[in-house]
Amino acid sequence: MSGWRSIVVLLVLVAGLGAWVAWLQSRPQPEEPKLADLDPQAIGRITVKYQDRVLRFERRDDDWWMQQPYTAPADPYRIEQILRLPRTQSHARYSIPRAEWSRFGLEPPEAEVALDGHRFRFGRQNPIDFRRYVQVDGQTVHLIDDTLFHLLTSPASDWLDTRLLPATAAIQTLTVPGWQLQLSAKGSWRSAPEADPAVLQRWIDEWRNARALRVAPHPGPAPKDKPTIRVGLEDGTLTFVLLAEEPEVILLRPDLELAYHFYRETGIRLLQPPKPQQAPDS
Repeated sequence: MSGWRSIVVLLVLVAGLGAWVAWLQSRPQPEEPKLADLDPQAIGRITVKYQDRVLRFERRDDDWWMQQPYTAPADPYRIEQILRLPRTQSHARYSIPRAEWSRFGLEPPEAEVALDGHRFRFGRQNPIDFRRYVQVDGQTVHLIDDTLFHLLTSPASDWLDTRLLPATAAIQTLTVPGWQLQLSAKGSWRSAPEADPAVLQRWIDEWRNARALRVAPHPGPAPKDKPTIRVGLEDGTLTFVLLAEEPEVILLRPDLELAYHFYRETGIRLLQPPKPQQAPDS
């Protein structure tokens, strides 16, 4: 009988332990402290300062545009990282007198981010855990994981969107040297000279998904002796100038004064239709 009693006691203990674990998991977990109570979707303007460089961005509907030093679409990945800043986990919080700010690299700050009217001043790294001091609105100083600072120090051109066309672009026509494509009323592609519609669709997909290796400013008027490319969209036409085909393919967008650099192999796919796919040997 003693053996059965031991088994029953063990079963009761196991059941009780399971119930305790389930209760712990069902309890509301305390929220980790964040830097600020800001809704990323409500933010309309961003300013990034590093040394003597100032970057300004503004929201346009669902997209972000750089306003300074260039006027062009902004890289959505980098903007997303900035918008996450208020929700960054705070590992420690301090109230530091202003006379001590310089010890933490906060006066002057190593870098600064402004989200609408809220300012985040980035200081030095903590030499023990290599987390970074960040001060919010001139008050509390937080210690956060140092995952954003390297973006704040990158060149302005790195903040430009490398997509050649807007993400929502609906291409209607495409004119490149030697080729003209048009979307028919039935939704298929026709070209002059004629080509297989499936080949033309793959070509259009190349344009729709094209991302440059890098984007660089190209101020001044566009060269008049270079070939032009026109992409007709539902809301207008984009014009590109073919600046070079080797060693890189470089497409200039004159209205933005930006040059899009592609590896030659990638760029050539934009300039001519792909070869028809070969049927497998039987």
